[in-house]
Amino acid sequence: MLYHENSSNIVHLGSPKGSQKTLSIDLTDRGIKALKPAEKRQIVWANGLKGLGIRVAPTGAKSFVFKYDYEGRDRWLTFGRYPKLKLAQALQLYAAALERVEAGEDPASDNVQANYVRRAAPTVRDLAEDYIEKYAKPRKRTWEEDERIIERDVIPQIGALKIGKVTKRQIIELLDSVVARGAPVQANRVLAVVRRMFNFAVDRDLIAVSPCQRIKPPSPENVKDRYLTLDELKLFWNGLDTAPLARRTKLFLRLLTLTMQRSTEVAGINKKEIDIRGAAWVIPARRSKNKRAHLVPLSPQALSIIEELLETTDEDGYLFPSEGKGHHLTRSAIAHAISRNLEHFGLDKFTPHDLRRTGSTQLAAFKVPRFDREKVLNHTDRTIGAVYDVYEYQDEKRAALALWADIITMVGTGKGLVDADAIRGVLRYQDYFSA
Repeated sequence: MLYHENSSNIVHLGSPKGSQKTLSIDLTDRGIKALKPAEKRQIVWANGLKGLGIRVAPTGAKSFVFKYDYEGRDRWLTFGRYPKLKLAQALQLYAAALERVEAGEDPASDNVQANYVRRAAPTVRDLAEDYIEKYAKPRKRTWEEDERIIERDVIPQIGALKIGKVTKRQIIELLDSVVARGAPVQANRVLAVVRRMFNFAVDRDLIAVSPCQRIKPPSPENVKDRYLTLDELKLFWNGLDTAPLARRTKLFLRLLTLTMQRSTEVAGINKKEIDIRGAAWVIPARRSKNKRAHLVPLSPQALSIIEELLETTDEDGYLFPSEGKGHHLTRSAIAHAISRNLEHFGLDKFTPHDLRRTGSTQLAAFKVPRFDREKVLNHTDRTIGAVYDVYEYQDEKRAALALWADIITMVGTGKGLVDADAIRGVLRYQDYFSA
């Protein structure tokens, strides 16, 4: 249900059937700004103004709507999006529409509808909302990253433009502005999202040709090979103790490092996925990149973190919840947590994904076979033999992750610079298999 914790002007009203609740507010700018999104689109009605409401999308977009009766049937009219359409303007449109209804006319008739509804000529902002709701959310686990890119980089510059009027030159200028602020690789990400969004518009016959055609990524990207040395790992791991981060964020970064799984998968971990007795975490197929369920054995160190998190896990079941019911921490939030604390850790730039690469790279130095490391990482095996290979290598995965956890522990508790050879002399992969 849509709600605002500190707003005193929201009233819960029972529906005629008593099956659910609706919301109403005193229509003020303060009240509208206070409304928060829910998982599903919601309507909040204006007190004392028959049929006038605020539609709040899951993305947080708010639009003025008018519900009225015409010839015995419910009709809807959308006036525009707030705050581009100011409250005073919306009230004027509402008064004019209500007057037509009371005169027995339909304010959404063809001659009038064009004054209120922009569907015939959607803007980039309208397209972005449809793209997120109808394409990204059903198909992409990382849809929230698309939404963040659109809200930060796309909407401020071209959001008000009609999609049929956007030119290739304007897209290039958008990308140039991202490069100019010192984020060349991010410009490539912006292009990828904008291209998918306009391809979506072409597929829905909203435009004939995408303005992104034949635009190349603005910046070259090197093969990603950043990983933490054992000395860097020690700085990071011990630095988490005093980092200015929330306790749950620190635990996230520790669990991410220990399990070597993707940050999106760790962010969405739910208590339903945890088998405490079996010391395992099962990532369901719908959340894994290769669409296959993946069992992650939990080392004692990882299990201890999960047990601590479960003690304060709420009814949603997410171990790493974020603001709003039914939401969990995002990959971008974790990336920002790392980037903001690089100076604290005393490290050069690295990302959450680099922690995953760190585990695989360091385990290679401890003689863990590449095939076993690939199983831990849940990389897809595309060989013919893999089709017939039903053995899931759980023993190898458990041994590799237990070894990795002990490496981290030994690195973190050692004094001075890390003596990698000494650690390799003590911790050996073959010793982690049951007799």
